Amino acid sequence: MTDIRDRGHPIRFGIVTPQMWRSWEEMSGLWSRVEAAGWDAAFVVDHYMSDWEGEMGAQLEAFTLLSGLAREVPRIDLGVYVASVTHKPAAVLAKQAVTLDHISEGRFIFGIGAGWNEREHAAYGIPFPPPSARVDMVAETLEAIRLMEANETTDFEGEHLHLVGAPFQPEPVNGRLRVLIGSRRRRMLGLLARYGDLWDAAGSADKVATDGATLGEACAASGRDPDEIVWMHEEIARGEHATVEGLAARVESLAPIGVGFFLVNVWPRSDTTVIERLGSALPGLRRRWG
Repeated sequence: MTDIRDRGHPIRFGIVTPQMWRSWEEMSGLWSRVEAAGWDAAFVVDHYMSDWEGEMGAQLEAFTLLSGLAREVPRIDLGVYVASVTHKPAAVLAKQAVTLDHISEGRFIFGIGAGWNEREHAAYGIPFPPPSARVDMVAETLEAIRLMEANETTDFEGEHLHLVGAPFQPEPVNGRLRVLIGSRRRRMLGLLARYGDLWDAAGSADKVATDGATLGEACAASGRDPDEIVWMHEEIARGEHATVEGLAARVESLAPIGVGFFLVNVWPRSDTTVIERLGSALPGLRRRWG
């Protein structure tokens, strides 16, 4: 594996703020604190109902929420962690993403996944195909998005997606949406190698290294430079992962094998002072690994 300092990406740090049980005022306040504390990015999740402490908690819709938050925080990157391709037609999802890309002036990170919450789909009358079909949907969505970015109009005929002379204007601010994929399965890693820009790795250093080697094989098969893909790692802010020492230890363990984007997930009703507490350590970590 390649040390982050040799991969050509600056080390970065982000906060995930799941919006269940949180109001607009709370979300706006949290994100303002994230930016003020020196973090590089913030993310919301893509769900229509709470999956934490019961279903009846408030759950703001991700893309609409991000449109407001993008104007509240003018500096940091912002993203969805991650959007399920089952929730809406692929072309609608792509238009929402490129609109957010323009509202945020190119700061949007577009997380895409196959979805998992069967109960949520049943509640809202959304079809929930089996896993293999959902991965097929991810593959078709990613291929279609990259085609729409590159062409004035796009025709696409897949099993789940059909486009006929589809325009895609405005184009992304930087010509290409930054796509985050959060899976470690071999087929999804192949899609990441072909279409993605950021990988949400998970697990121990040994697990990340093993999965990273599989990603490297997929990149070689696709003719992709693996160093183009930023490796991310997320932990929930509890126990050691809510301490400066815990964050530093995680970086020391994972940065030498290539992880360069560290996320801290601040769940509802947790101690949000972790934003400032861990934020105080970021300058030193950047100096150490920059």
